[in-house]
Amino acid sequence: MPPLDPEYLTFDYHCHYRGIPGPDHDPEDYPMTWTVSVNATVWDEDDDGDGEEVHVGDARFTIVPDAGDIELFLTLDAVDQELANVAEMLTVERPDLMPAAGMDLGGDLLVLSSLWIEPKFRGHQTGHTVLTAILSTVGRAAAMVILEAAPLLSDDAPEEDTPQHLAAKTALHRYWTRFGFRSAFRDYLVLNVNDGFGST
Repeated sequence: MPPLDPEYLTFDYHCHYRGIPGPDHDPEDYPMTWTVSVNATVWDEDDDGDGEEVHVGDARFTIVPDAGDIELFLTLDAVDQELANVAEMLTVERPDLMPAAGMDLGGDLLVLSSLWIEPKFRGHQTGHTVLTAILSTVGRAAAMVILEAAPLLSDDAPEEDTPQHLAAKTALHRYWTRFGFRSAFRDYLVLNVNDGFGST
């Protein structure tokens, strides 16, 4: 299938949030969890009409406002284990990353939990396009993006630490490195947004 024209992608963002974001919130309510559903209008070769709306993929991410100004571990540990692991990586294993991104001067942390693209639309860096859209809209204040470049473990996925699983991790690492991410710790990758991003 040919690459999708970004002009014909539609992004449906959703965030359910109690109150107004700010440091006075209870820690578990402070981060904002977003989902985005991505659709596209596509045309068959012989279609001169309006085209067909098809589902392209989904993403889930959390934005932590002003992450350099809060007790990051206490806040993220109150949400769930995934975010607690990110906070531990940033505060214990790699405390240099946030100052390097200028987050001591402000800026949000965006943790990309999942980004899934329909198999028929893969191979054209559609995931890069989706993350660019996120960073250009609801993630505009993000100074840093963290993701774990490891395939999700599921019934139909390769078992952990098998050659197939390790190959999938290597492919994900390579894919996101081309966007601008670099290694942080173990399977975590980091993107300093101010350094620029996008397919290379």
